[in-house]
Amino acid sequence: MSRMSLLIPVFFPQEEALTDTNVQGLTGFDIVLFGYWKTPEGEDPAVIREEHVAEAQAKLYELAAQFSRADASTEVQLHFGPADEQMTVLQTRVAEETDADAVVIPKRITLWNNILVPLRDDQNADRIVEFLDAFAPETTFMLELFHVATDPSEVETAREMLGSVERRLLDHGFTESDLEVTVEVATDPEAAIIERASGHNVVVLGETEELPREKLFLGPTYERISERTDIPVVVVRNRR
Repeated sequence: MSRMSLLIPVFFPQEEALTDTNVQGLTGFDIVLFGYWKTPEGEDPAVIREEHVAEAQAKLYELAAQFSRADASTEVQLHFGPADEQMTVLQTRVAEETDADAVVIPKRITLWNNILVPLRDDQNADRIVEFLDAFAPETTFMLELFHVATDPSEVETAREMLGSVERRLLDHGFTESDLEVTVEVATDPEAAIIERASGHNVVVLGETEELPREKLFLGPTYERISERTDIPVVVVRNRR
C-alpha cells in the first residue's frame, strides 16, 4: 500500500462539522488541513486574524486529532483573507508546495470505505490506481469503477477499459469482492455520476485539462458535482 498526500480545505466560519466520530479508512494518507478564514469585504484580515486565530486553530487541531485517530498523519495550516481570487491562488500554491496527490472538495467526511470512481477514459488510470492503493483493502467495503456511455455502441469498449483498470487494482491487493464495474448508458454523464454517488461515501475523480474559473480552485465540473452531492469529492492531481 502506497502513501498519498491529501489536501483538505477547511473554511471558516464553519457552517457544519467536517467530520464525525466514524472517520476511518485513512491509514494510507498524509493529510494537510488548509484552514482559511474568509474575511468580510472591506475588513482588515489582520484584525480578523487577531479576533479569531485561537478559535480557528483549536478547531483545526481538533480535526487533526480526529484524522490521527483514523491513522492518518496530519499537518495544519491557517490563513486569513478575502474569498476571492486571492484564496484560489493561495490554494493552488499550497497544493504545489505540499506536492498534494489529491485535493478534497469538502463535505462531511465519515467512513471512506464505499468509493465511487467515475472514469471517462483510461488517460489517468495509472495515477488513479496509484492513489486508490492508499485505501487499505481490508477497510474497503466496495470500490465501484463507473463509466457513462452516451451511446449503446460505446458500452463494450467502456467495459474493456474498466476491466483493464480492475485488473490493475487486483494486482495492487484488492479482491474481486471489493470491486464492482458498471457501465451506464445516459445522455448526461454528469447527472448520472451525481445520481450514482448517492450510494457511496466518497467520489474519486481524475484531474482533467479543464481550467479553473474565477474563485474556483478546481474546474467547474468538480464544483457542480460536489454542490449536488452530500459526500466529499476527491480530485486526483496529475503528476507535476
